Amino acid sequence: MASLSVPPTLRQRRPALYAVLALLALVLAVGAYRYWHKVPRYKGVSRLQVDLRQPEMLLATSHLASVPKDVAAAPLLSGLVDEQLVFHYEEDEARLSLEGSLRRLAYEHKVAIEDRFLALLLAGPAEIGIWRSGRGRPEHFVARLERGLLARLSEAFARIALDDRQLKLVGKFSVAGDEISLYALDYGGGRQLAFAGRGDHWVFLSDPALALDGNGALTGDAEAVLGELLHGAHPWQSKLPVSTTAQHSFVIGPQALTLGYAHFLPALAGLRLDYVDGGWHANLRLLPTNTSAAHDTAGIWRAVPLGAALCTALPVDWPATAEPLAALLGKDAALPITLAALDPIAAVCWFAGSRLSAPLFVARAAAVLPPDAGQLLARLAEKSWAAKGIKASGKDGESQIHAVTVASRHGIRPPDGGARAFEPALAWRGGLILFSPDRRQVDAALDVAGKRAAALGDEPGLHGPGWLVFDPPQLARLLRSEVQEVLPADEESFFREVARSRLWPRLEAWGKQHQALVAVPGATVRDGFVTLDIRPLQEIAR
Repeated sequence: MASLSVPPTLRQRRPALYAVLALLALVLAVGAYRYWHKVPRYKGVSRLQVDLRQPEMLLATSHLASVPKDVAAAPLLSGLVDEQLVFHYEEDEARLSLEGSLRRLAYEHKVAIEDRFLALLLAGPAEIGIWRSGRGRPEHFVARLERGLLARLSEAFARIALDDRQLKLVGKFSVAGDEISLYALDYGGGRQLAFAGRGDHWVFLSDPALALDGNGALTGDAEAVLGELLHGAHPWQSKLPVSTTAQHSFVIGPQALTLGYAHFLPALAGLRLDYVDGGWHANLRLLPTNTSAAHDTAGIWRAVPLGAALCTALPVDWPATAEPLAALLGKDAALPITLAALDPIAAVCWFAGSRLSAPLFVARAAAVLPPDAGQLLARLAEKSWAAKGIKASGKDGESQIHAVTVASRHGIRPPDGGARAFEPALAWRGGLILFSPDRRQVDAALDVAGKRAAALGDEPGLHGPGWLVFDPPQLARLLRSEVQEVLPADEESFFREVARSRLWPRLEAWGKQHQALVAVPGATVRDGFVTLDIRPLQEIAR
């Protein structure tokens, strides 16, 4: 069973893993629009183009209703997450509409449904597969619940569906010789919930379109997956192995974890958080590849500017990028040689003075780059940006920068209050390659390379195998500026006042409560997961 290997004096800081998960979720929501929704993920026939065989996230819990409470109890989230936020779903419009629809069904069709039917439904074990929607949110789900209180309702649902305006039969399929009916409940506002049951096993779908094709017929994939779930099997756990001993076990799969770039990050197979004995424990799943996590990460930190809010060192399969780069640049003899020369460990970092959508990417060469590498990267910059005015420069005579200004309403607001824009920049200096949609970060990294500024790797605690660096005060600044940027313009004054009076003080106090942390690999456990040992950066340096 996965756990954190931390000294007793550090146990109070162990829940810092929650913040990592929260940030991953936030980055996921921002990055998904740009990197994910434009390309269909599934080539099947489901209306929503969701592959029910391949969930992006998986939650297995012995008591579904207690998950929000146990998340809210995380010490590191204290002050940021409270009961009012976590338990808002008790008064959520969709929940109230669903309860109202159930009460109407019970009253009009004389079905005995308890007043707190939903609460009873959630008070037990569950296995939930989760998918992101086109908006990047984790909106789609298929949940398997084991509830005896539902078994006696099967005949009632079959009778009600014959003539009810909200409950309809949408499909039938077979499980171990039993004919199973799939129902859809319209509970208002254009929302529908689908469900099917067999004995004590019931499945619930956030939208019938997850299982239906364009003609309204049940897809083969849906029939197979729902059939396994209703038969008591676990069709997803071989892909996203959850802990069988934890009270709650939540796995983020590689597609969600890498924002759709799993092809280039083959070693990252998932992040798992387990709730055991009143505490959360995190593990990273790594697959054996040529880009093993055993590679040195200390070197990449020496190329990152000091002061990052969050940095992670990632294994990258550079040869896997050869095909799409060749399609963009055409045949070039320098391309495979350049890719082969790059170190398989790269870094991606976010800084408080920029945007979540504009991180800094850092790669370095582990071998000598070919003489044509500079021309190759210049062509890459020219081909990548559909804009004119790309400028090449290098103030120190040793570096080259290709940058362009791209107007965007999502871009960075200049200090003088001018029009928003991104200034993507691709630079190289010696064996170092840098990219960011915010040129200021590339310039800062070049200052580090030129020994004109301090590096994150100068911190004594990063002389070892640190995988992730997390600085709560800087992250609080980044989150505050990001919230300010995304507040809706039509209600700006109202929301800004709420943020100013409630959120800003919480963020500031939260940032002051915690010092910089670093995640280092612990012992390897089952399923290829490696424990993440979260330690204060200053204490590692001692």
